Amino acid sequence: MSYFQDTAGSTLANNHTLHHPDKLSSGRPFMSTCVPRGVRIDLTDIEIVHAIDWQHDGYNKPAEGSPNYKVASRLLAKGRFKDRITVFRVPEGGVGTFRTIDVQIKPLPKGKVGGTKKATTLDGIGYSGMTSTDVPDGGLMAGEPGCLMYVDPTKDDWPSDHTAPYLELEGYMDEAEFSALVHRMSVSSAPVRAASLYMVAELFQHEVDASLSEPYHAHDFGMLLRPEDKTYGTTRARTDHFSIAYKLDAVPEAPDHYDVLVDKEKAEEAAAKSPEVGTRDSLLRIEKQLSTISKLLGAAFGLGVVALFFLR
Repeated sequence: MSYFQDTAGSTLANNHTLHHPDKLSSGRPFMSTCVPRGVRIDLTDIEIVHAIDWQHDGYNKPAEGSPNYKVASRLLAKGRFKDRITVFRVPEGGVGTFRTIDVQIKPLPKGKVGGTKKATTLDGIGYSGMTSTDVPDGGLMAGEPGCLMYVDPTKDDWPSDHTAPYLELEGYMDEAEFSALVHRMSVSSAPVRAASLYMVAELFQHEVDASLSEPYHAHDFGMLLRPEDKTYGTTRARTDHFSIAYKLDAVPEAPDHYDVLVDKEKAEEAAAKSPEVGTRDSLLRIEKQLSTISKLLGAAFGLGVVALFFLR
């Protein structure tokens, strides 16, 4: 059972620090802290979507000569992960547990991804584990443009392919790298063997789990829904790594036999000029050629010896 399934008696110090009702021997409460956590996701059903958008900058008039349209692309996929993310409220507890996710990745100008702190999973170590302390009010991934979303389509009037609540990652990459990725995927005809994504997101984890678990273990994470979150809930997230592997293109098997077209007249003419290998005349000719080559090599070696003698 997830630590976040039952939050009765728990209190929020802030939106990034949860105090549980049970206490340590020192008297302080057990804690779950919300810091950058890593989740490895296996991807399937990868798609590339291209769109053309009319350009506008809010109420500002575009500069003279600015393009009217811009080509925009995004990557879509379905994902699964071995960790467990429980979406919860305080004090109501868990509203859903997930091991699947929808993925959407889009490009942004260089410098935008990472926010103001470019935080990694290492930044949360000082606030997590058996020496947990309250996380600052603003969290550790301030300014990060991406997010992990909880969506409940049953409370939304907007049409959806989903009939039950789900998670969706809206991640970003630098434009140049995203364009290179899309290009390589577009030109390859080889079938995809495997694809994965490493997401870094601000998620809660109980201090005992954070202390005792190894990176390769399945983790119990929590995503907080605030009181104002009804249909949607979000936490900041980033696409930290994306990889895709292809199978080698299939090579057709060689036929059992080859049909070779031969010009009969030219073949007979060539045979007449070249004595059959193994005849007495051909063997004598080969022996004579080998004898001549041996004499030439011997003479060259003798000249080399004489030249070295004079040089000394």
